[in-house]
Amino acid sequence: MSARFQAVQIGKGFGGFLVRRGLRVTALAGFVLLVMLGVVAFGGQGAYAASCPTVTPPKITFDFEPKSPQLDRNRSVRWLNSKTAHSAGWFVTGLTSYAMQAKFEMRIEPVALGNGTYCLLPALIHPTVSVTEHLVYIASELPKGSCEYDVVYAHEGQHVAINQHMELDIRNALPAYLAQVTDDFARMQPLPAQMASARIRNLLSKYGREFKALLAKIDATRQRDHARIDTAQEYERLSHACGPKSAFQTTLPAAMRR
Repeated sequence: MSARFQAVQIGKGFGGFLVRRGLRVTALAGFVLLVMLGVVAFGGQGAYAASCPTVTPPKITFDFEPKSPQLDRNRSVRWLNSKTAHSAGWFVTGLTSYAMQAKFEMRIEPVALGNGTYCLLPALIHPTVSVTEHLVYIASELPKGSCEYDVVYAHEGQHVAINQHMELDIRNALPAYLAQVTDDFARMQPLPAQMASARIRNLLSKYGREFKALLAKIDATRQRDHARIDTAQEYERLSHACGPKSAFQTTLPAAMRR
């Protein structure tokens, strides 16, 4: 049986820090999941057995490829606002863009017991999670070291910390999930040859969906955490953090009108 591959994607979202026609910092979050599932060909006949042998621990590897956040100050406030959808009463002064790609590779080997029955054993479980983008944008009209720059930078730092906490949550959740997959096979009973191929396909699809659901659940927590710091009340407070006539009320609105 040839290898099968399935690609799926889970949602993208926005979050951020707004100023009422004076300040907003937004987080743009992207999350993509690619699941690769493998099936191997059936082997030859073996001695008959009434039950499956003890499951040999499969080869399990987990690769996490982090990416340090990078700062880009080459974008104007007008450019930032062109990239995001937001309330008409606010505009964007900073943006955090985050993207992650995940791959789940699994191989299941059918082992012939004789008399037309097979056991299914996991041979390889290999999830890979890669952070492909972690960018922080701050409007180029805000000079580095200014009060306004520091306010936006600090808020975006909170978004960065939320993204990095999600990465830690994934690292912590994967071992338990992989152990659960292995335990599933330890409880499986022999099955007739005519059922083996369909059972393998079902298992690969099942574990692919579960892996996707696990990451989606963790990502949903990240989105909620972003939303907690992206409120109208917080935007209002931060937009006045540098005084009543700061760049949030003068320089940036003027740049938006040009």
